[in-house]
Amino acid sequence: MTTAEQKQEPEFIQYKYPRTQHYWHALGYQTRAVEGFKQGKIMATKCSKCGRAMVPPRIVCPECYVEVTEWVDQGQRGKLVAAFKIGYPMYDRRTGESQVWDKPVVAVQMEGGALLDGWCSETDLDKLKPGLLLEAVWRPEEERIGAYDDVLHWKPVEK
Repeated sequence: MTTAEQKQEPEFIQYKYPRTQHYWHALGYQTRAVEGFKQGKIMATKCSKCGRAMVPPRIVCPECYVEVTEWVDQGQRGKLVAAFKIGYPMYDRRTGESQVWDKPVVAVQMEGGALLDGWCSETDLDKLKPGLLLEAVWRPEEERIGAYDDVLHWKPVEK
């Protein structure tokens, strides 16, 4: 027979590392796209053979298998391709917390041809029909880090 003392859970000691680790990462081919986001531009590579614009940028076209060297600005607007809501908590990489997103996820066909996804400020899915014109809403310039989430969300363009 065991006593109450023998059934106690083991005690764990937690140690938090007191320093922040700084590192530098060479972005290589992605550098132009990252710098574009910092400036409020969505940059894509464009295949010289089929004309496909790609975000994130690629060195080789996945359709034609040719080297891609042309860069094109995708503009600030695009047409809605699809929209849906996520009904379960997701990880937020900026805060490290799990949260439920009230904004729908949208796929946007940019003016320059590339397909990009993001969040939409319009939360009513009935109003989000394919072909709806959307415009990028950017994080303030001093807060941009050169990432896709520098585009805070997409908002419908009033006609």
